[in-house]
Amino acid sequence: MDENDLETRLRATAPTVTGPLGLSAHRQRILTDLRSRRRRATRLWTGAAVATVVMVGAGSVAVAGNGMETPWGWTADNVFSIPGPDGKTCFAGIQVHAEGVPDDAEIVLTARDIVASIELTDLDTSDREAELAAEIGTPFDDGSPGTVFYTPEEMKQSAVHEAVAEILWAKLDARGLTSPEENVPVSLFSENRGCN
Repeated sequence: MDENDLETRLRATAPTVTGPLGLSAHRQRILTDLRSRRRRATRLWTGAAVATVVMVGAGSVAVAGNGMETPWGWTADNVFSIPGPDGKTCFAGIQVHAEGVPDDAEIVLTARDIVASIELTDLDTSDREAELAAEIGTPFDDGSPGTVFYTPEEMKQSAVHEAVAEILWAKLDARGLTSPEENVPVSLFSENRGCN
């Protein structure tokens, strides 16, 4: 007896198996559902692709304007960019933080308006940048080992941040929203990308 003969005898003695009733209809429902899922997946994929294009476009706008989403996921009150090292762009965002007062307090809203209205590219920061450059190579003030070092981009960012702070405090004082006896319930936060 060879393999073919054995296989033929086994098949002949095997019981007859019939499929359950309604299997054909069930199979048809599965195939129909699969086709509709594929169409839905195609629509979802298309929708996701469109949303991605919109988000990339919105991200480009966010880098360009005030009160926009930064690359770090928070909304800046003002942004600026300067040429950075190796041909990259140094981007910095500045935000007003409320300290112990609601976000809609008059001083917070006024501070945000002031910061948003400052044209950062028109600020003259050359004196402060020169002061920072003079500090390069000096020991740290706190006694830590090492010496001070700033890149030109870090000096520009620091000088812009300090200039914005000076303008903000002066305008808040002029509007009578601060007093020497009280802590000012707002602070400035800044973060950069591509400046190092």
